[in-house]
Amino acid sequence: MTTKTTRPGKAAATDEWLARKLIEAGFGGADCDFPDCTNARAPRPPGKSGTPTKFCVRHNNPRDRQKAYRKRKDLEKERAAAPEPVPVQQAVARGAREEQVLASLLPRVLTALEAVHQGQQAGADTAAVAAHIEQVTSDAAEKVRQAEQRREEAVDDAEAARAEASRSEQAAEHARTERQAALLEAACALGEAADADRRATADRAALDKLSEAHRELRDTHQQLSGAHDLLKTRHEELEQANTALTGEHRQLLAAHGRLEGEAETQRRRLEELSGQHTRLEETQRRTAADLAAAQSENTGLTARLDELKAHREELKTENGRLNGLLKEERERHRRELASLQAQLDTARTAPALDTTAGHDDNHTPGPDPADSDEDTDVAQGEPRAPVAIEDLGVHGGAGWTLVRYEDDHSRWRVLRDGEIAGSIQPEHSLHGTSLLGWSARTSHSMPLRPPHGQKRFANRVQAAGAVVRDGLRRAPAPDSAAAVAAAFAALTEPDQNALVAAVIPLATATPERAGKLARLPQAVREAALRTALRVPGEDDLHQLTALDAAELGRSKEARQLLRALEDLGPADAQEETGPVDLGTIGGRAWRLEPDPNYLGGYRALADGTEVGAVAPVRRSKTDTVRWTAEHRRRSLGRSASHADRDAAVRAVTDAEAAWVRLPELDDDAFRRIPAWQRSNLYGAAGRIDLRRGRLAQLQPGAYRRELHQAIVQARRSATGQIRGQHLAVLLDVAREDLGSPSSGPAQRLYDVIQEIREALVAPPEGS
Repeated sequence: MTTKTTRPGKAAATDEWLARKLIEAGFGGADCDFPDCTNARAPRPPGKSGTPTKFCVRHNNPRDRQKAYRKRKDLEKERAAAPEPVPVQQAVARGAREEQVLASLLPRVLTALEAVHQGQQAGADTAAVAAHIEQVTSDAAEKVRQAEQRREEAVDDAEAARAEASRSEQAAEHARTERQAALLEAACALGEAADADRRATADRAALDKLSEAHRELRDTHQQLSGAHDLLKTRHEELEQANTALTGEHRQLLAAHGRLEGEAETQRRRLEELSGQHTRLEETQRRTAADLAAAQSENTGLTARLDELKAHREELKTENGRLNGLLKEERERHRRELASLQAQLDTARTAPALDTTAGHDDNHTPGPDPADSDEDTDVAQGEPRAPVAIEDLGVHGGAGWTLVRYEDDHSRWRVLRDGEIAGSIQPEHSLHGTSLLGWSARTSHSMPLRPPHGQKRFANRVQAAGAVVRDGLRRAPAPDSAAAVAAAFAALTEPDQNALVAAVIPLATATPERAGKLARLPQAVREAALRTALRVPGEDDLHQLTALDAAELGRSKEARQLLRALEDLGPADAQEETGPVDLGTIGGRAWRLEPDPNYLGGYRALADGTEVGAVAPVRRSKTDTVRWTAEHRRRSLGRSASHADRDAAVRAVTDAEAAWVRLPELDDDAFRRIPAWQRSNLYGAAGRIDLRRGRLAQLQPGAYRRELHQAIVQARRSATGQIRGQHLAVLLDVAREDLGSPSSGPAQRLYDVIQEIREALVAPPEGS
């Protein structure tokens, strides 16, 4: 007889009655189709329709479904190959197998239930857990009893089936189904017992945790109660200490006020001692620096003296030769000037008819036998006119020009106030086809070195600049200074430049050229030449200002000359030219004296001290004369803004009344300036260029030198100081003397000077 067992889950999967029984028992459905898996099938996802899955949640994946499918196919093949057993024999075999299974399961179930019951009774501390365990135990015992009863019924059915095997296969099948259901119920009871045991274990663990947490909270509460008592005691002690400290604080505040007064007194004393200490240290440092510098300078000068003694003998021969050349050149130049002066005197003393006749192109004076030098070639006895003149401006208070005569070919002469200071000429290649550069020589025929890294000067301007720089390092000859008209010297630099540029066409005009400028008298052209060389005399300016548009013509050069001549001074200046007593103004005696530097102008003196100047100005012959006013080198108003002389004088007196005089400044006055202002002065002075602009052309020369020295000392104020006399010059400087109105560095220096002046100046009396 062949026996064959079927897993309860598998049987429930194919038996509707058994599946219904499992659902009624609370198992939720048939078992998983995966081999040897007794878990329930996974429920259908909510909101989805269709056939539910036949696998549990664990085996509901493609791999496990493939394994179950293959296992089922293998089982079907085995069933197909095995002979079909007799239904009676099959039922008997199944019954015997189920009896064996139930017999083996019942002791284990009872043992498990008893262990669960004992564990629940031992660990439970609540009536709910005990009641639940009792209910589970009773339910399990009831199910075991029912399973035992069904087993007995199954045994009876099996015996009846064996006795009545021929009765019906259906009865045997029904018995088998009942036995399987009983077996399944027993298995379910065992599972519930195991679940109850797990829940009891979890509840026991949770209860242990709660007990432990309760004990910890109780201990913490006891500790916090002790800490609270300590803090309460400490708070009472701190309140008592706070009361005591409040009283001490009031006492300390009173003592602090008293000590602050004493500290302020000591602080002022400390500042006085610190100032004295700083001055002593500075004096000591300056003395040490001067001593070290003197020693170093003495060593260098000794070595330099030896070199100069050795070199002096070498220069004696060269110096003698150059002195001879210089004397010859000066003698030639004096002869030329004497010839021009003789021509001018002849033109002044000649009758008007002869002067008019001198306008003829064929009129030429006789030859000058004294002009026999190679550089003074005369055509038909007439003093020659230069071929070209180029103005170099004012440098170091002197006027510089470039002049080229016809016999000079490509050589240019560099003149300083009409005297030769050097020469420049281009240097060509051997074939004369290319320009190599320019060379420069001094008045002593000494060549000048080009910039570092160059064999020659790059252009004419660079070469002329080298001659100018060399001339500025040399003092002019005492007998070579030419008398310059005061009206020309009183002009501003732009006006002087405009006048020189306007007279250059007239100075270079010759009778051979066309135009009215070339037909003017020789004396006028010579006056224009001296003006172009920046050494005009009073008579030269009178001759030029006497020209009108009818004599000059309508050319562009003539119109420029007429506009430039209008700045030389108004023709209808005030007739009063002597001193004018203005009386007492503001408690001071005021007086006007003629200004020798400006035709028609006056100097304003207060108590004998010059404090300003006024001068008439007329831009054109048809304009009304207006007056300019200047107070301590500061211009009052914009250009010629005063209607008459009295208005200009009132502006000067008002400015003097508002001006605050500086106190007496000694050499230590610079140290009394705050350190931050000294630092600002040092930085602002370092950005000022003394070699260009208005600072290089200030007049008079003594004032320019003092101001330059003050700015140089300000540049060195980081390691030295400014002497009192130079500091006074610097603090009283006018804004116009520092540079043009658009110059940022000049404005910055002026602002710093005004801040220092406000810090040093004393308030006026009676304020």
